[in-house]
Amino acid sequence: MGSMLERLTEQFLEDEALTEGLSDEEAGTLLGWLIGVAEDLEAQAQESAQELVSQLKRLGRQITRISRRYAVPVDELIDLVELAWEEPGEDPPARPMQA
Repeated sequence: MGSMLERLTEQFLEDEALTEGLSDEEAGTLLGWLIGVAEDLEAQAQESAQELVSQLKRLGRQITRISRRYAVPVDELIDLVELAWEEPGEDPPARPMQA
């Protein structure tokens, strides 16, 4: 049996709706970011991992939908989400993982 992170990663990779209509590069960027966020949050909240995956998948689908509909690059949408997550006065966090 694999680690929790491996199972979470597998769930992201198996969900084709997360990247439907994106280029391979855009899909890799989005999946890499989602997996990186899951890695960061796994250490904080192991008991709610499945709920976390569900929320991240919804977020990923919305990023995909906006990227397709408005031709906005995935990495720019990710930057906006990360900006919204920052605490006021806090230095911007390093990106968890580059695809």
